[in-house]
Amino acid sequence: MRCKGMTLIELLVTLSIAAILLSIATPTFSSWITQSRLRAAAYDLFTDIQKSRSEAVKRSARITLWNMADNDWGSGWEIFIDANEDGDRDNGETVLYTRGAQASVLDISGNSSVSSMISYQASGETALASGAFQAGTLTLCGRRINKAYQIVISRGGRPRMIAVTRSAAGCS
Repeated sequence: MRCKGMTLIELLVTLSIAAILLSIATPTFSSWITQSRLRAAAYDLFTDIQKSRSEAVKRSARITLWNMADNDWGSGWEIFIDANEDGDRDNGETVLYTRGAQASVLDISGNSSVSSMISYQASGETALASGAFQAGTLTLCGRRINKAYQIVISRGGRPRMIAVTRSAAGCS
């Protein structure tokens, strides 16, 4: 009678092949996860910018989206009703939405006019606390991948998102 099973040699060969395949797939899987996190963070920020704009028009009030740490969008952001129109969240100003810190494998930064906040007037246009128009670009870079996203905010306040390479986005 013949036994059905594997010999020790067959088991070791199978485990060796599985280990080789796993070592090949791991870097690809890691890159895929980073790309997925980058895309999710880009869409989250883009959606929240659009939400800020629509809330400003709906409420006929100044709505500001600001990062909770100086010039570090990766630490998270809040959308609030900016009653005194200074671009900073003060005590007593109503917070409409908060989004927590993004994945540590991402860098999110904005150029000078949008480095700390984006503020919408009741007309749906962006404006600095001084009243000057606000336009700029937020850049989201993933570490160890060659992909980046940029969210460009036009003079009229309308955001658009584009996918670019790391070098084109100026990621470090």
